[in-house]
Formats: sequence, structure tokens, C-alpha cells
Amino acid sequence: MKRKVLLLCFVILIILVLAGCVMVPPGESAEDMAEETVYQYWVAIINRQYDLAKSYCIPGGVWDHKTDEWEEYINTNSEGDASVVIYGPVFYKPVEVIGEDIYDPDIRDEAIAYVRITTDITASPGSCIHEGDTFEYEIELHKQNYPRLGT
Repeated sequence: MKRKVLLLCFVILIILVLAGCVMVPPGESAEDMAEETVYQYWVAIINRQYDLAKSYCIPGGVWDHKTDEWEEYINTNSEGDASVVIYGPVFYKPVEVIGEDIYDPDIRDEAIAYVRITTDITASPGSCIHEGDTFEYEIELHKQNYPRLGT
């Protein structure tokens, strides 16, 4: 009897996965999912994993191209003995979810995350000369089975 129940649960899980249903972890809101997506994107950028960062983006979208810009920024400012350190992301405003129900495919679902990224550029090891920038972004996310950085 236990074996049949376990098999039935497994079959139901497979059907849900194949049907494209999104299983949301208990207690996780749409805001949390959007924030986690943005956070993972920036962790990939910070770790110089540009292909991973692009996996969070819509192909050909704004953030797909922004990944290339960040790669160029890091490479340009890391020439020679210089180093670039990226701090963030810091969410300076709460994530806004647009749409009545982010899990209903009939509703156009988007979220906007407000992120601040700070960089520190050191000319050479042990140098007292530091430069850097602060970047503020309004990142638009689109639901495609899970949040994606927008176009």
C-alpha cells in the first residue's frame, strides 16, 4: 500500500513538472523570488561567471547586453596590477510586483528591483589610491516559469 502511494506521488510530481507548473517553496513570495534572481545574477558577475549571469537574462535583452558591459568594465579596470572589487547588490527600495497573481500565466507579470552596486578599483596591491563608482539600477523582471531579468 505504501509503495502505491509513493508511486502515485511520484507520478503526480512528474506530471506537474512536465506541465510546466511552478512549484513555489512554502512561504516564498513573488518579491522574494525576484530578489533572489537579481541577487544570483550579481553574484555571478562578482565571481566573473558571465555565462552564468547571462542564464538569468532574456537572450538579447538589456541585461544580457549589460553583462557584456560589466565584463568589459571589469577587464578594462583590472589591467596590470589593478583590481576591481564589486560590492552588492544592495536593494535600496522594496521589490515591486506588477500584476495580480505572479503565478497565473494569463496575467502579464513583472517585477522591478531597485539595486545599488558599488565598485572599488585599486591601482596596485598595497596602493592607497582607490577609485570606484556607484551604480543604481531599476531592474525589470519578467515571469517565464521563474523571474528573468527584463528586456
